[in-house]
Amino acid sequence: MSFTVSSYDSANVVHMPEKLTMANANSVKQQLTEMIEDGKTNLVIDLAGMSFTDSSGLAVLVAVYKNIQKLGGSAVILSPQPAVQSLLELTRLQELFEIYQDPNAAIERVSKAA
Repeated sequence: MSFTVSSYDSANVVHMPEKLTMANANSVKQQLTEMIEDGKTNLVIDLAGMSFTDSSGLAVLVAVYKNIQKLGGSAVILSPQPAVQSLLELTRLQELFEIYQDPNAAIERVSKAA
């Protein structure tokens, strides 16, 4: 698995890889899709360790959002690095995802959606 997951009650915190690019985006997307299909639909997507992403990585985030919305779940973004935060704002993905800096607040937010 190219990312790790920590579970907190109904919330799952997905610790994304340092780089999410064309090289690993399909693998990450497939693994996240399997998680969602297995019923893990309340996700905190932790970007604290991600220093770089490209359009393929952004497409993964959009796919996660769409899959979770179809199943009535919730996903938020946690602690994006400044460069990644700028890219999220440039592409207006902050309009899809709530962005948190506090892990406890992010976990609480998606847990309420359960």
